[in-house]
Amino acid sequence: MFTFKQLEAVHWIARTGSFVSAAEQLHTTQAGISKRIRELEQIVGESLFDRSARKVRLTAKGAILAQGAEPLLRQRQALMDELVEPRYVDRVVHIGVTELVSSTWLARYLIALQERFPRLSIRPHVDFSDDLLAKADAQALDLIVIPRFAEQPGFVRRELGAAQFDWLATPGIKARWAGRGVATPGATAPGATAPVDIPLLMQGSGSGLGFITERHLQHSQQLGRNQVLRTNSLLPLVGMTLAGQGVSFLPTGYLRAEIAAGRLVAVDTGLSDEPVVYDILYRQELRSALFDQLTQLAGECCDFSTSFLA
Repeated sequence: MFTFKQLEAVHWIARTGSFVSAAEQLHTTQAGISKRIRELEQIVGESLFDRSARKVRLTAKGAILAQGAEPLLRQRQALMDELVEPRYVDRVVHIGVTELVSSTWLARYLIALQERFPRLSIRPHVDFSDDLLAKADAQALDLIVIPRFAEQPGFVRRELGAAQFDWLATPGIKARWAGRGVATPGATAPGATAPVDIPLLMQGSGSGLGFITERHLQHSQQLGRNQVLRTNSLLPLVGMTLAGQGVSFLPTGYLRAEIAAGRLVAVDTGLSDEPVVYDILYRQELRSALFDQLTQLAGECCDFSTSFLA
């Protein structure tokens, strides 16, 4: 007769391709995982995994068992999430967030989770919004926090709050921008020594913020695509802006110190500077009392008004 511990071992080995990684996921040893698989193989009478390659692969019988184990494990977890008291919840939760969340209130959320759910094992991941969505859809992440840039069917969504953004630049770049008028790219404003075609700095299209900024540009009639420079991370974007490389759509709370010191100032670009709404999402099949509490706690911790280092 199969046990849930044995089925968990099959599930995580199949998912990670490694006995070691499965042991890490299940908070046990590689020897413990091997023992569970040996017991299963004795019951089945065949090998469940092909161990000849570097990455462990399922045999035909192993694939049948892994496929059957997944809904059983999911149903058991859903029942436990619904009924077990929070302080007794003993499971791993993978939480994916964007760079801005990790730089502002993620630490506060992780501390609150540890206090309210002492036996919960939290695995945070930081990535682009598109990648977080793909991983959540593939069941590699349980919860994700991303800016609202499109509808996400198949997910439960809870609004957490809004982050204030503005188009920011150094005082020197702002002065150049104010003198740019309607000059063509490469032209020079009266008294200026540099081109008035000042770049807009933004994150790549895999970022929710990048998607939002791109939408702002599409609605604009005054700015050409040749003026846009992209980077893959928020921190380099801030650094490029502070270095006077252009104007960028940036979170004002996170950069409060730079704004207060006058190193960054708001620029009237004519583009939208509306707050960006952030949501926490999880797949429909994970809906339970536990996930309701996890999302509620995220709402209590959500605060984009300052850096976590402040």
